[in-house]
Formats: sequence, structure tokens, C-alpha cells
Amino acid sequence: MTNIEFIKQLIKRLQKFSWFIVILGIGVAGFFFYMAGRSLVLYTSTATVFPLNSSTDNTVSSSTISNILGLSDAPKSFSGEASINIMELATSRRTRDAVAMEKIPSLQNKMISELLIEEYNKHTGFMQNETIRPPKDSLQLVNIASNLLKGGMQAKINKNGILELHYSNTSPELVREVSYVYIDKLSSFYIDLKKKKAQIDYEFSKKKVDSLLNVLNSLDQRAITLDESTFFTPEELKRYNLPKQNLAQDKATVQSQYYYAVNNREAAAYKLQKETPIIEPLDKPEPPYDQTRKSKLLYSVIGLILGLFLGIAIVSWKVISRFLGDELNKAIEKASAAQPPPTPDTV
Repeated sequence: MTNIEFIKQLIKRLQKFSWFIVILGIGVAGFFFYMAGRSLVLYTSTATVFPLNSSTDNTVSSSTISNILGLSDAPKSFSGEASINIMELATSRRTRDAVAMEKIPSLQNKMISELLIEEYNKHTGFMQNETIRPPKDSLQLVNIASNLLKGGMQAKINKNGILELHYSNTSPELVREVSYVYIDKLSSFYIDLKKKKAQIDYEFSKKKVDSLLNVLNSLDQRAITLDESTFFTPEELKRYNLPKQNLAQDKATVQSQYYYAVNNREAAAYKLQKETPIIEPLDKPEPPYDQTRKSKLLYSVIGLILGLFLGIAIVSWKVISRFLGDELNKAIEKASAAQPPPTPDTV
């Protein structure tokens, strides 16, 4: 079969079974249209949060924002001020677990973990979600919900250095509640960390002041005892005068440390008292939400093209296989003709 004969037979066969190709293309397009119609509608909320810093002049410096948001490097040693990357906090397992354990009063006072699994199981079937059996163990329940939250929650820093939180789910009510709880957990976590650090500083300063005060009382008691035991002795004798001088120097040293510790205690108490929330939502996660769904038109066109190619391949396969067989036979015959005839063996 020559190439021209092959093309003629191929065109003739395609024209003969064109009805089959068209029907197959329409069928595949209809299947894709059906699958796009069964796709889930995702509602996505967008919330932006901004860090607030409780400084003496009530201003937020650019370096503070960069440290909190993780735009610049955090201190490399534990001696520096604590700095946490808010991106890592927003995507951390601890935050997701705390959100999953929260109860929603407006939704029958159920835990978010239960609501997420129930909403997930509403959309099960062919080419959709697989059914999740709610475990009896609350820890496993929270673990499953934490993985569901991980797939639906996204956090990023926009070009203005503001944290953006995006959460997607098939239920708009659940999107709203989860987004608010997420922001609350982020804020409370930051507040707790700041207060914990300030509380540790205050407790340390307080213990230091009490310890130095006990030392001063002990030195005063030693001075009184030494004065009573050397009341009738000459003051010019060094064995009686030197201990008094050393005791006075020790008291002066401890007293200066005591005044410094009192100042640190008051500063720590003021810092503990003025700690305020450092995250404030700018854009709240309120409807209308962004809706995303598979395009029926796009999927239908893709299905039509795929069905037409599949139909052409099925119809033309007989002609193509015959042409390939002929070409293979020609190649074998040409190779056989090129070989020399075998010579008889000489005795």
C-alpha cells in the first residue's frame, strides 16, 4: 500500500464512520458536562489583619512590623526580644487544632471539627469526596479536622506587608465562622505570648527585689549585732573597725542593686499592665464570598475534542494497522533480498 492509497482509504473510512466519531465526541462532551455539573461550589472568604504594637508613643515602626510579619530576620539569640513569624503561626498545627476544638453557638453549639466532617460527608460519591467516619476519640476527630483546615486555609503577606487569610469551604456559614475563629485564635495566641513574656519578667524582678531586701535586712541585723558586741571597745582597733567598714560597704553595694531591681520591677509591672491585642482585622470575612466552580463550557469543549480524537483513532486504527503491516513486510522483503544466497559447504 502506497502513501497515497493509505490517505485515500483513511479519508474514505473517516467519511464512512463520521457519524460514529461525532456521536462519540458528543458523548464524551456530555460526560464532561455532567462531571462539571457535579463539581462542588467553593466559597472563599478574604480577611486582612494588621499588627498593633503597644509602644509608649502609640506608633508602629516599620522595623516592628517587619519583625512581626517575618519580613526581616528574627534575633539569632535568646537574649533578643521574642519575634514570631506570623505566617508560621497562621499555618501552624497548634492554631489549626485550637480552631478545630472551638464550639460554634450559632451552629447547634457543635465543635468546628464535627461541622467540618459533616459538611465534607455531604458531598460524597462518584468523583467526589470519600466518606469520613467520625471517630469516637476526640483527639482523632481534631486531627482529621486539622487536616481539612490545612487544605482550605491559605495565608500570605501582600505587597503592603499585611497578612491575608483565605479560607475555602462548601458552606458559606462555616466559612464565616471558621474565619472569625481563626483570627481570634491568632490574636489570643499573640496576646498570651506577650503577656507570658511580661509575666516572666515581672516575676523575676519581684523575686530579685525580695531577695535583695532579705539581704539588706540580714546586713542590718549583723550591723546591730556587731554594734552591740563592740559597744565598750575602742573604735580605733582594726579588728573591730574593719568589720564595720566592710559591712557598710556591702550594704551600700546591695542597696544600689536593690534600687535598680525596684526600678526593673516597676518597669516590668508597667509592661505587664499595658499589654494589648496586637492584631486587628481590617477587612472582615463577611459575605459576599468568592465562588469558584468548574466551568461547564470549558469542560464540554475539552470533552468534545477528546471524544473526536478518540473516535478518529478507533475508526482509523484498521487502516493504520494494515498500512503498518504492509510497510513492515516491505522492509522484511527488502532486507531478505539484500542478503547473499547461502553457499554449499565444501567437503
